[in-house]
Amino acid sequence: MKKLLLEWKHFDKDGATCTRCSQTGSNLEAVIEQLKIEHASEGIDISFQETKLPESQMSESNQILINGVLLEKLIPNTVAGENYCDSCSDLLDDPSGCNCRTVLKGDEIYEAIPVSLIKQAITNMLHKDSDYKFSERKRMNIQVFGSGCASCKKLHELTVKAVEELGLKLDVEYNTDVTKIIEMGVMSSPVLAIDGKPALVGFIPDIEKIKEIISTADKGTSLKSDCCSCGGNC
Repeated sequence: MKKLLLEWKHFDKDGATCTRCSQTGSNLEAVIEQLKIEHASEGIDISFQETKLPESQMSESNQILINGVLLEKLIPNTVAGENYCDSCSDLLDDPSGCNCRTVLKGDEIYEAIPVSLIKQAITNMLHKDSDYKFSERKRMNIQVFGSGCASCKKLHELTVKAVEELGLKLDVEYNTDVTKIIEMGVMSSPVLAIDGKPALVGFIPDIEKIKEIISTADKGTSLKSDCCSCGGNC
C-alpha cells in the first residue's frame, strides 16, 4: 500500500493564521477530499498533518510537504520566495511589516498555494502519470556533444537512459561536430546541452546526477571539470 503524508506548516498565533495560509489550508483540504474519492480503489493511505509554527519559524510558514518533500521540489520551474504580507503584519502588530513565504512557478507568484499546484505535486510524487511529471520539460532539446571518443559515447548512453527513467518522450541527439562545442563557449568535452546551452561540461557523472540536471535544469548554469574525462583525446 502506498502511503501519502500531506503536511501543512503555517504560522499560528492564539489560534489565528494569516489569510494566505488560511486559503492554502482550504485548498489542501479540498484536494485531500478529491484524492480520497479518486484513489479509493488504489490502496493509497492518505494522511494529513497540520504543524502550527511560532513566530520564530515564520520562514517555514505556508509550506506543504508531501512525504517529507517540499511541494516546490516536485514541480519543475518552481521555487520558494517571499513578499510583504499585510495579514501577518497585523497578527504580529509589527509596524515595520512582515514578509511571508510565496511559491514562484515560472513568472507566476502564488501567495496562497492553489489547488492546481498541490495536485500536480502529489501526482508527481505518486508517479501516477510519467508524462505529466515533467510536462513543462517535454519540449526540451537535449544534446550530447563530443568527438566520438568512448567517454562522449558513454555520456550519450547514460543521458538516453536517464531520459527514459524520467519518463520523458524525448530523443537525445549525439553530435560530433567540435565546432558546435566551440560556438557554445566551452573548450572541453563531453558536453551535455539543454536547449542549446551547456548544462554539464568535461566529465561523466552517474545517471542520478544526469537525471537531476535534466529535471532541474537551470539555463545558463553548467557543471564543469578542469579537463576532459577522456584524458584530453577529444
